[in-house]
Amino acid sequence: MIAIGEIEFELNSPVEIALRKELLDNAATILSTLRGTNPQDRGMGLVSSDIIGRPVYAAKGAFSVQAIEQIDRYEPRLAVVEINFECREDKIIPKVVLTYNGD
Repeated sequence: MIAIGEIEFELNSPVEIALRKELLDNAATILSTLRGTNPQDRGMGLVSSDIIGRPVYAAKGAFSVQAIEQIDRYEPRLAVVEINFECREDKIIPKVVLTYNGD
């Protein structure tokens, strides 16, 4: 099972601390929201039925595609560089590596 609420982020670009926190908070919100649950924008977030309860390879692929698309759409200052998955206990924890595109 991919643990959507336990996503780890890394920002591999040097940016000031306040901006870094804002960017990482935004990415965390985007990728921990399930699509349809944000009343201000029902299109934001991940489609859980494509990820949760699916075979591992399908869940990883669906998460990766959705993460790239969602970050591109909702936080265009960032780009997804890499997504790795770490197994802990019975969970798969995504680690999303981002880069800052500038203003």
